[in-house]
Amino acid sequence: MASRRRAPRPRLERGAEAKLTALGRLLPASLQDAIRRQASSVGLGGILGDLFLTHPPDPLGLDPALAKRWFFVLDQTLGRYFRPTVLGAENLPAGRCLVIGCHSGVIPYDAACLVVAIRKHTGRFARAIGDRFFGRRAAVERYLRACGAMIGEPAGVEAALRRDELVVAFPGGALDMCHPIWERYRVRAHRGFAPGRGGYVKAALRTGSPIVPVAIVGAEETHLMLGDVAPLARLLGVPFFPIVASAWPLPAHLYLRFGAPIHLAGSAGAANVQSLVDRLNADVRQTLQALIDDTVRHRRGIYWSTYVEDTVPTPAQPEARVARAR
Repeated sequence: MASRRRAPRPRLERGAEAKLTALGRLLPASLQDAIRRQASSVGLGGILGDLFLTHPPDPLGLDPALAKRWFFVLDQTLGRYFRPTVLGAENLPAGRCLVIGCHSGVIPYDAACLVVAIRKHTGRFARAIGDRFFGRRAAVERYLRACGAMIGEPAGVEAALRRDELVVAFPGGALDMCHPIWERYRVRAHRGFAPGRGGYVKAALRTGSPIVPVAIVGAEETHLMLGDVAPLARLLGVPFFPIVASAWPLPAHLYLRFGAPIHLAGSAGAANVQSLVDRLNADVRQTLQALIDDTVRHRRGIYWSTYVEDTVPTPAQPEARVARAR
């Protein structure tokens, strides 16, 4: 059962890395404190505070000031339109972790809403793994990197986790968005979820990082995909060319539900044993599918929906799960 407990206050340690400029140090102590408190927000206060802050260089290219401005735009547009409800934010640990989800919908509104929600609820910038498709234009790739994304960098995932970052990955990639509406909310065993793959599991094992599954419900009903014109997609060099019932996104109410952390029982060397990786990969995929199914079950309606708790008390969700490589 999902927890509707009050979301934790944003942790400010990431924003605290920024330092006041010479002008900022001239301000009264009360204003300096206010600027530091707002440093991790996605509101105007955080944007205005950057006038008096300087941020240390980021090895992965993140520009916190630019990212906050972009997140503010996303929050005021997609956030107001899709009205995402966040559940289980308390399951996001303070240190390194790998948030694993399944893309849904035709356009990645889900990923945009997810990274903003993580910023709002934890004060941290998520390092989201972007499809190589977005790296075809240098200007687009630079902008996404400045906002915290890592484009087509499997090796960069481990480096980010070792720096205690919060990394977001969709192992199924863009193909998770390429299926008709009547097959929605299924976690398919393809790409990173397929046997013989599981790169995210290997990264978690090598860095000792917990995996936090996230169910995203609502995005499938924004465009209502009916089919894919694969030859045209190949001609244009895009992952897929959708046929949709609605070109304009419908205002589906999004739900972002974080599950209990999964701690993989295995040493770093287990990442080199593909049979063990496959078992752990299947376990995570099944856990994510169960979380999505349960979230859909609690949803009443689609576009102006509500989330209804179970009326019969159920056992509390465990604080953390352990997936063992058998």
